[in-house]
Amino acid sequence: MENSDFKILIVDDHASNIQVLIGVLSEQGYRLKYAENGTEAVKLVKSEDFDLILLDIMMPIMDGYEVCRIIQEDEKRKDIPIIFITVRADIESIKKAFRVGGLDYINKPFNIDELLARVKTHLDLKTSKDHLKKVNEWLEMKVAERTKELKNANEKLLELDNAKTQFLKLISHEIRTPLNGILGGLSLIREMGFTEESITFLDMLDASAKRLEQFSYNALDICNLNTMSESAINLKKVNVFDFIYEVLEYLQGALKEKDIQVSFLKSNEGVKVNIDKSYFFKCLLNIFDNAIKYSPKHSTITVDIISSDSNLLIIIKDQGIGFHEKFDINDIQPFDLIEHFDQSVGLGLYLSKIIVVAHGGTIENGNNNAEGAFIKISIPN
Repeated sequence: MENSDFKILIVDDHASNIQVLIGVLSEQGYRLKYAENGTEAVKLVKSEDFDLILLDIMMPIMDGYEVCRIIQEDEKRKDIPIIFITVRADIESIKKAFRVGGLDYINKPFNIDELLARVKTHLDLKTSKDHLKKVNEWLEMKVAERTKELKNANEKLLELDNAKTQFLKLISHEIRTPLNGILGGLSLIREMGFTEESITFLDMLDASAKRLEQFSYNALDICNLNTMSESAINLKKVNVFDFIYEVLEYLQGALKEKDIQVSFLKSNEGVKVNIDKSYFFKCLLNIFDNAIKYSPKHSTITVDIISSDSNLLIIIKDQGIGFHEKFDINDIQPFDLIEHFDQSVGLGLYLSKIIVVAHGGTIENGNNNAEGAFIKISIPN
């Protein structure tokens, strides 16, 4: 943006100070207005839009603190950045300036370079904050569009069998949580303004949206595989060892966060197998992600690749809490709302199961003798 896009209000009861500020800022191309007292300043702020206010503290009738307090009480104006310009340099005056809503202060007599630098900094921050608001509005619109699309899809699924009915119930249950995260994050960002905490909540918003999107993808894959089965599979010969490394590379962030090591028990770097790369990637991704989720920090996940003339066996073991004694991956029903040991639905593991089955293979789960769990996959070699 150009400097001429910004309008600044100067508030000072000394005409000489106003003249100096107008001279300095007008040379930079800023649009300027001024007020010689607090009452006039409040009227101007209520009637016009400003991008920044340079506010003197020591003024008769209504001082800068009171002006700032009144502006902060106005929902439409409270986000205007205010820089106090004051001869007061004591700690209590400065603390009060921040306490009533000021974002910065400059001591009189001010340094021109410092003044221009701080003005530019706060205008840049306001521009970024305004952009963030627009992003939030865009996200709300996209969430509404996605929600509408899912609602339409749900109405069509109601016409299908009982399994699809359960699927609709699960969508209603699963979508509610990430949407609450999105809406809650938006609300907190608006209240707190452009701060590091706002960025954190925006990250939470992004994670919730991605969770919603991933759930949609999983549900779509399950529907495709359930309806088309083997016809949905596009087999290609791939190197198993390299392929698993690709999956693990995708999960590097999660592995590093918990300092989990992955160890290959046998060197089968030359083993190849016919798989659908896209679907089998998701299959292993869900299994490794589950292993990471329930593994303690600083533990190890082991991978064993065993090849024979007819089958390829992949065994993935972790050192986590293990499966519930009644849990059987082959008993998971599509979109079933029963609670598992971790009180969540096994949609990811169910998708892994039907991917393996679509490849003509088998999958089983169990617990190690000491601790941890394992998933064993066998597919035609």
